[in-house]
Amino acid sequence: MDSAPGDAPAAIGGRLDPATVLAGYRHGAFPMPAVSAAEAEVNHFLYEDSVAAGTTAVLDSPLPDPFALTWWSPDPRPVIPYGRLTKPRSLMKLLRNRLRWTTTANQSFDRVLAECRVNRIPEWLTDELCECMGELHKLGWAHSVEVWDGEELVGGAVGIGVGTVFTLDTCFHRQTNASKVALLDMECRLAGTGVTLLDVEWDSEQSRRLNAGPVPRREFLAALSRGGDPVPLAGGVEEVRRLGFLRTPVE
Repeated sequence: MDSAPGDAPAAIGGRLDPATVLAGYRHGAFPMPAVSAAEAEVNHFLYEDSVAAGTTAVLDSPLPDPFALTWWSPDPRPVIPYGRLTKPRSLMKLLRNRLRWTTTANQSFDRVLAECRVNRIPEWLTDELCECMGELHKLGWAHSVEVWDGEELVGGAVGIGVGTVFTLDTCFHRQTNASKVALLDMECRLAGTGVTLLDVEWDSEQSRRLNAGPVPRREFLAALSRGGDPVPLAGGVEEVRRLGFLRTPVE
């Protein structure tokens, strides 16, 4: 993976099954399936030179067009050191004094994933990928956090943990701040697991607001190499108020 391009797919083709996706995560690569033949054709136009040069690998695949499934390993990789997820003072105050939400873990994985698909641009959470994520959840690799306002699901997050790295794949909110609360709760529930990095996969304005910063891919892969076991996530119903007392608040 060290020689893969940082701004083009590391590979194309392959399969969206639990074994292949997990192998990708273990090697620092995540899948981005095309949702249409037109999108696959765009991938062909953009990345055919990288494939022809041999810098983007072509995996054995049952797909009629391997460009319909790309695997990415950005270099540099945006990550958040464990415990350093942004904690805005205004949100911390709300959590301590006003919000009466609760959170759970792994109670409604499929519902959270379905909510994360709503109005998602780009539409990378295909039916096949969601089915694969569901299988990884059953196997203990993929986890969800749910944020509840009474009995209403108002936010959530989904991620996959491998060794010392936990990847924050996707999140959603139906009330203001609910996705931020989901991410804070997920970080809190990872305490004591040995996780050292929260991987956000793509650099973006949103990821930078979460306090993600770039690290060379070789450093990210070194962190992945320190352990290959699934990361457990603490369960139970929790009040969000406890999150308001977490350290490292920032403006």
